[in-house]
Amino acid sequence: MVQAGRIVGDGLGARMRAARIERKVGLRQLAQQIGMSASSLSEFENGKSLPGAERLEALAKALGVELDLRPPEPTGPRFEDWRDFERLDLTPVFRAALDVFVEVGYHAATVRMIADRCGLSMAGVYYHVESKDALLTELLQGAMAELISRCVAADAEAESPDQRVANLVECVILFHTHRQASAVLASTELRSLDEPGRLMHLQLRRQVREIVQSAVEACRDAGRAGTVPATSTATAIVTMCVAVADWYQPGISPSPVEIAREYADLALAMVDARSTGAR
Repeated sequence: MVQAGRIVGDGLGARMRAARIERKVGLRQLAQQIGMSASSLSEFENGKSLPGAERLEALAKALGVELDLRPPEPTGPRFEDWRDFERLDLTPVFRAALDVFVEVGYHAATVRMIADRCGLSMAGVYYHVESKDALLTELLQGAMAELISRCVAADAEAESPDQRVANLVECVILFHTHRQASAVLASTELRSLDEPGRLMHLQLRRQVREIVQSAVEACRDAGRAGTVPATSTATAIVTMCVAVADWYQPGISPSPVEIAREYADLALAMVDARSTGAR
C-alpha cells in the first residue's frame, strides 16, 4: 500500500495512480477536478506522457501528497583514469535517443524514430522511460556528471596551479572529443529541457566553470599577473574548450592530445592577460 508522503520523479505516473487508487478516487473524477482530460491523465499514469509542473502540483494537491520535482543527482560512468575513455555504456533506448537527437535535433525527433532505431515498439520505449523529455534530461545530466567527475579527478592530480589549469583544459577537451555526441547535445539542446531539468543542467555547467575558476585563482595567488577577473577568464577558457565539439573531426582534425596541449598554452596565457580598460 502506498502511504501519503513524498512523490519523486522515478515512476511518477505509476506512483500518482497508486495514490489515487488508495484514496478511492476515480480517474474521470480526478481529471475533472484538476481540469485535465481523462485520456491525458491515463497516459500520464501509464508513463506515456508527463504534464507540466503546474498540473503535477495540482494532482499532488488533489491527492494529498507532497510532490518533489527536483531531479535526482546525476551519476556518470565510472573510470580508472580521467584521461581514458571507453565506449559510453548506454542502454539501447538511450543510445538510440542520443543518436537521433544529435542527427535531427530534439524537437524534430519522435519517440517512433527512437523506437525504430533500437528495434522496439513505442510501448517498449515507454516501458523504459516516461517521456522524450526524460530521455533528454537523463542524457544531459549523465554527460555533465561524467564531465564534472573527470574534472575533479584531473584537478586533484595536479601538483601546481599551472598544472591544474593545464589538466582541466585537457580534461574538458578530451571529453568534448571522445564524448562528442553527448557534448554537442549538451551545448545545443539546453533550450529544449523542461524545468527543473534545465535548472539542474545550468547548475552543473556552473560547477564546471567554478572548478576552472578555482584553478585560475590559484595561479593568480601564486604570482601570475593577470588582471582580468578570474570569473571572466574561467568562462572564456571553458567556452573555447566546449566549442571544440562543434568542429572536431576524428581522423581529420589534430588529435585530442594535440588540441589539449595547444589549448592549455592558450589558457595559461589567458590567466596572465591584463585588462585593456576598453569600454
